[in-house]
This record gives sequence, C-alpha cells and structure tokens, in this order.
Amino acid sequence: MKISVLFLYRQLERYILNAQLGEFATVRTGLVVSRKKAEPDFEQSRVYEQVSMRCFDSSVKIDKEHIDAFNAVENIDSRYLTQKGDVLLRLRAPSSAVYIVKEDEGLLISSLLAVIRVDDAKVDAKYLAYYINSKAAQRILKQETKGTAIPMLKTKDLENLEVVLPPLVKQKELVRFLELADKEKDLLQKLTDEKQKLSQAVLDTIIQRVI
Repeated sequence: MKISVLFLYRQLERYILNAQLGEFATVRTGLVVSRKKAEPDFEQSRVYEQVSMRCFDSSVKIDKEHIDAFNAVENIDSRYLTQKGDVLLRLRAPSSAVYIVKEDEGLLISSLLAVIRVDDAKVDAKYLAYYINSKAAQRILKQETKGTAIPMLKTKDLENLEVVLPPLVKQKELVRFLELADKEKDLLQKLTDEKQKLSQAVLDTIIQRVI
C-alpha cells in the first residue's frame, strides 16, 4: 500500500513543536573586555584569541581569518571562553550565528556577542545555529532591534525567540543535509576562484607577449 508524502508530513507535523529558546537553552552575554585589557607595557599579560564581529557571515562556521588577539591582565573565567557545542550570536545587526566545533574551543567571547548553550537532549545546537540564520528567524530578530539608536539585541529578546523544533532525530537529519549543501557551496566557490585565477593568468600572458 502506497503512503503519500503528504500523509507522512501530516504524521510528522504532530510532533513539530514551537518553543521559546529560553525553554531549552541558557543565554548570556560575553565578557566586557575593557575591564580585563592589559596595557601595552604590562609584562605578565595573558594572550587570548578573541572572536570578532567579522568572524560571522552567512555560514554557521567561524571565519578564523578575523580572529583577534587580546592581552588580558589575568586569567579569564572559562564561562567567557568557547566550548564545543556553543552557539555564538552577534548582538548587533546582522544577528547571525555560528556553531563552535572542538577546534574552536577556548576563544574569548566579548559582550557584543551572546553565547547560547542548549539542552542537547532536546535540541541539536548546530540545528539551532542554522535556524537562527534562516530568513524567518533573521526577520524576527531584525524587528527586535528596530528603532534603537544602536541596533542591538538583548538576551531577553533571544530567550523569547520562537524556534521550530522537529524531533531531535529529524533535527540531526536536517543538519546533515545542510552540511552537505555548505560543502557543495564551498566547492563551487573554490572552482569559481580557480577559474578567475586561470583567466587572469591567461590574460597576463597574452599582454606580456604583446608588449
């Protein structure tokens, strides 16, 4: 007996929930770094790698080319350092999110960012990062920052954000699909870059021969 796709969707739809982010995650801002910044002549400073606002783009991966160095007067509490499974979010528009992998642990989180730590028995953290970067979620977050002198989200705004939550197993399936899509996108970009380099090399060769 054939079962229609619509029927299967209707069966799954019963298990899709809408929950406020604060119901399954903690949200806090990072460190006010000016309070811990060492003067240039301070000899016992501790150097940290700091996540900058430029580390965020449309991807859920940190752009490590824009990591900053930060000299601290003392050791910084681990609460303000990234952990595997964290979701970091820019509090200033655009409020995009990144997911922290093992290789990104120990980075300093400033007060311009929020760190979200989920209950992983309920939510896949990487799914949440993808969800926050979706057009629907970005539209809601943009409305929350509208009208302020310096557009900036508050942790309460994030805690109140409604998140569409399929069953955990479906969240993980969606993440695998989106990861493959990201890899394909990266590969296509690399191919485009290589073609541009090749075209430029051919053009340079022709010009040199003419000259």
